[in-house]
Amino acid sequence: MSGVKRRHDFDDDDGYRDYRPRMPKRQRIPPVVQLCKEMMPDIRTIGESVKAFEEDIKFLSEAIVNEFGNEKYFRTALLSTLYAVVVEQPQKQPAIALLTMAVNSGSPTTGKSILNFFFTKLQEWADHSIDDSFEVTSNETGAWNKIKLLLRFLSLLSPMVLQDELILLYKKLFELSVELNNLHPEKRNPLSEAIYTNTLLDIPYLFFFERTNESLRENVAELISYVETQYQVKQTNISLIKEYNKNPPYEAVQWIQAVLPNVKRVLADNMQQLSELFPDYDHLLPEQPESQGFNDPLNLPTVTQLESFSGLDKGLGSVDGMWKTPRHSFRVYLPNSIGEFETVIPLTTYAGMLFDDIIIDIVESVEFNRKEVARQVITLDLFFKPGIFTEPGQSIAQLVALHEENPIISTFKIEDLAIENILSLIFKLPTVSQSFAYFYTLLVEICQNSPKAIAPVFGRAFRFFYNNLDSLDLELKLRYLDWFSIQVSNFNFSWKWNEWEDDSMKFGESFYNPKVTFMRNLIRKELRLTSNRPDVEDSLTDEFKKYLDSSFIPKDQLLQYYQSFFKDFQVDPELLRDNDLYFRQDCFPFHEKVQRLLDYFHKQPLDRNVNEIESILKELQADHGEIIVDFNRFAVTLLTQTLVYCGNRSISHANKYISDSRNELEELFSKMELAQDLKELWIIEAVIRYWNCNSQNGFLIIDTFKNGDMVSIKSVLNFSFLDVNDKNWGLVDATSIESTIRNLTELSLRKDISVETFEFIFERLVSIVGDVITKLEVSLEEEIVAPDIDEGSMIDVSAELPRLDLTWKYEISMSFIKSILRKYSDEYLSMSERLKTVTDSNISHAPTRTLLQQWLTELEQL
Repeated sequence: MSGVKRRHDFDDDDGYRDYRPRMPKRQRIPPVVQLCKEMMPDIRTIGESVKAFEEDIKFLSEAIVNEFGNEKYFRTALLSTLYAVVVEQPQKQPAIALLTMAVNSGSPTTGKSILNFFFTKLQEWADHSIDDSFEVTSNETGAWNKIKLLLRFLSLLSPMVLQDELILLYKKLFELSVELNNLHPEKRNPLSEAIYTNTLLDIPYLFFFERTNESLRENVAELISYVETQYQVKQTNISLIKEYNKNPPYEAVQWIQAVLPNVKRVLADNMQQLSELFPDYDHLLPEQPESQGFNDPLNLPTVTQLESFSGLDKGLGSVDGMWKTPRHSFRVYLPNSIGEFETVIPLTTYAGMLFDDIIIDIVESVEFNRKEVARQVITLDLFFKPGIFTEPGQSIAQLVALHEENPIISTFKIEDLAIENILSLIFKLPTVSQSFAYFYTLLVEICQNSPKAIAPVFGRAFRFFYNNLDSLDLELKLRYLDWFSIQVSNFNFSWKWNEWEDDSMKFGESFYNPKVTFMRNLIRKELRLTSNRPDVEDSLTDEFKKYLDSSFIPKDQLLQYYQSFFKDFQVDPELLRDNDLYFRQDCFPFHEKVQRLLDYFHKQPLDRNVNEIESILKELQADHGEIIVDFNRFAVTLLTQTLVYCGNRSISHANKYISDSRNELEELFSKMELAQDLKELWIIEAVIRYWNCNSQNGFLIIDTFKNGDMVSIKSVLNFSFLDVNDKNWGLVDATSIESTIRNLTELSLRKDISVETFEFIFERLVSIVGDVITKLEVSLEEEIVAPDIDEGSMIDVSAELPRLDLTWKYEISMSFIKSILRKYSDEYLSMSERLKTVTDSNISHAPTRTLLQQWLTELEQL
């Protein structure tokens, strides 16, 4: 039974609620089932109504005491509900703990049963942590994350549990983390860091109801002293997983380094920080009978048993998997430039780390109910001390005024905290924990629930990433593009485009400028997301209407492509139309033969004979061969575009025509005495040039040719990274980049994987980098960094644009290399030594060579 509320409203009834089921005379539902139907929703929503909280504890605890020993159905429903709330909605753990201790006060036997149940769950998850056959669902956060949450809950029960037994749980976990950490002193151990951080993060919960317990303080001080002296925190710096390639807008903080200082500070000064964080439930806690103990000691796996799992790369849960690489802070809402205050509690405080931890747990564990997640993360403040956060919906301007009036007033916004953490999951490197669709639609849901409060929060995030596009990792630029486009399309394409006009006017003639390429890709993506083009057009200012041309290459280059097939014959530019077969136009002397080819492909496969195509092609060559430069190239292009034209109504339509004609094309192409890679290049080029107005369709249709073994992934990648008139579309066009990633991902999932293609793309990108370095004519030691061109810059952009464009090409090429090395680290690790040699041979520029070598060395840490 999930702990997530399924829309339940409280009925006050003058403050009185009776849990005895009142059933109609003919009602067939058993009384115990009806009782559960009434009680369990109130347990799931406990604490959401501050006014009803004390009442809830009283009536729920009395009902549990009265019913627990009567029906197994009730016990099962109750325990599963309590467990689900504890692990799915950690912010409600104190309320569930208070309820448990109220039950324990009324019936120690029932209290002991609940305690035993949770301890048994703790043991079960410890056992699961070394179970290779454990099946992971999409909302599974992992065995060690569950252990963290269960230990936290048991810590909250400190008034009713034997202190020595609770301390022993912590001691065992800390000892295990130390042993794992010492397995290989020169390397970080992901599982060790997870256990160390999780266990430390739980310690303050021991004092939720026990802040004056001196004995507990002494025991905890010994624990902290032990871990502080025995655990060696390892400094780890993996540049491959950094979100920014240069000039990061903030200094990232690693969880492993921040957690112990955070915990020590929150427990210092008579736990003043803790008193300001946790609500005061002491007046609701009834006196506890004799302390309870656990039935059995906790048996944790041995270090030997855990060693093969300690990399946390076995797929045992989303949150556990986040520890595979070092966890660090991710910021979006930096201190306001006007008021210089924080709106998000920093990770360098216990509260900041705890809130981040809880939000991520809610988002990951309740993935099956997006609407509930959207509600819970924005109401998180209800479960902590009032005053930590400012009033929901406060604008930055209002906060500035309040802060100026009263500098000690809170400026923390619960909206900023929630959105920043969800964005940290969207922008997680090296991999994301859930599908992007979940995170994107979750953010849409949050905004739709409270658009006036959330839309400005999104706007600030949009601006933050846009302002840092120059240094943002290539893969993250794509994620930002996706998120921005989805949000804008969900809100009628409304955006203040005029904010970006200066950049467009300044760099609009650039091909590689990161902000211009983002604008171009964003507007093209918006056009693909709607069937009503005027919606997008009307949202744009005049400056941005120039990006409405969605052509992959400009029309003049497209005409050059078609003209390249002919000699002594001039193509007619007026007849070149989007989504049309150019060769069937009347200006071509062979257009009637092209029509016969179209008629042929429209026939049912059983009614066709490939000899008919051969006959048409022979006639065409005999009658018009004198005007065609290379008949083989022309034939491959003509047949490919004819087929694509026949299926241009939809992707599925195209797939059918290509599949039906695959064998015929293969037979025809095999008779051409040409290198296979050349024929494949012509096929790919023909498709992309046909779909020049919508390259996404083109690359998706190429996938069909590829799936039919008519072109290879290597050929697709080779085409994508060809320079055309000194422009490399594969570096800047989103549809091409998405195609590259899609193809490499497909290749990495194959069982019979060959690393040849991965090596090819690395070498191709290194070659591009080397060529740019040569053109820049920099010294061997000179750093290559695009200058920051702000309003006060003295750089003459128009005069310097050619060199600036080369520098941006260098940066995006290097970022591309960084992204594919990280994303396909397993494949590249196997050839890292060979690629180091490739780098040495092709790159003489010292800073570039050093960085590439560093990335290749870092692969073993991913």
